[in-house]
Amino acid sequence: MAYDYINDGNIDADALQKGIKGNKKARMLQLLKMLNEETDENHPLSTNEIIAKMKELGLEVNRKTVKDDVDLLIAFGYDVVIIKSSNNSFYMGERNFELSELKMMVDAISASKIISTKASNSLIEKLQHLCSKYQAEELLWNRDINISIKPYSKNVNLIIDKLTKAIGKKRRVNFKYNEYNINKELQPRHDGKVYDISPYFLVWNEDHYYLVGNEYSTKTTKTFRIDRIDGSSLVVSKEQAVRKPERDLLSKYSQRTFSMMADEKNERTVVLRCKNNLITIMVDRFGVDVDTKIVDKNHFDLTAKLYVTKGFFSWLAKFGDDIKVISPPQVANDYKEYLEKILMQYK
Repeated sequence: MAYDYINDGNIDADALQKGIKGNKKARMLQLLKMLNEETDENHPLSTNEIIAKMKELGLEVNRKTVKDDVDLLIAFGYDVVIIKSSNNSFYMGERNFELSELKMMVDAISASKIISTKASNSLIEKLQHLCSKYQAEELLWNRDINISIKPYSKNVNLIIDKLTKAIGKKRRVNFKYNEYNINKELQPRHDGKVYDISPYFLVWNEDHYYLVGNEYSTKTTKTFRIDRIDGSSLVVSKEQAVRKPERDLLSKYSQRTFSMMADEKNERTVVLRCKNNLITIMVDRFGVDVDTKIVDKNHFDLTAKLYVTKGFFSWLAKFGDDIKVISPPQVANDYKEYLEKILMQYK
């Protein structure tokens, strides 16, 4: 089919507009666009308003064509709600996302420490197209609240894209890893060491995004914050990545670690004696299937495999005397030493 508005691959805007004015299919597409962008439960468009807007676009419509087009959209599965009256009104009802769902996504993007301000604004603008223009305004009220905590890495999207492709192609990645020095200046860790990693997955944890993978030189699982990976040095290698562990590694890793920088060699089976008021917190943290046993009317024991790190001890400390390490003895002793070192600073 030849299109008069396309010449050598270029679109002639004037010719395109003329083609639209005389095209019945364009009328249907314009109605769908109008309902999506300009209507919702609180902002319906009447038949007369639709006719007026269509005429402004050079499209000839009448009450019958509006009704027929709406009926056709409904037949094709669009949830166009009709408000019956002498001048019927219409609005787009159910959409792919509820306003509350879009709001949660916008708030999560705004609060994210991994997504730059520019990238956040771009993502939010895309989400705004999934609701009416009136609802789109409601999505923006707290967009800039967390602007001060946005990341220093400006190419996070490119880093995530490369890592995702490497995971899909089962290829290793090489990169340098940044950290701050005492002067708050970014510098490569370990004198510019280049890490050789078989990427397992990307995981969101405690407001940060991490890469979890196997380091080729040490054959151990390592974790890296995405926004600290040096994007300029990130390369997808031709080398085959090592085989991923079992499918449920992600859920196990998330439950067992209290710091995403945990090392799997520190995994231990730990028994914690908790006061009963902590049961909801423990279920939220470890899942409803966590192993628990009632000890007496005031306490229960919780048994779980954990990565024993300073992050774990820090988590324990916030519960004070509501929780006690029962076993293994070495973990209990290490926790005691951790607390003693803190107390020494106040003597």
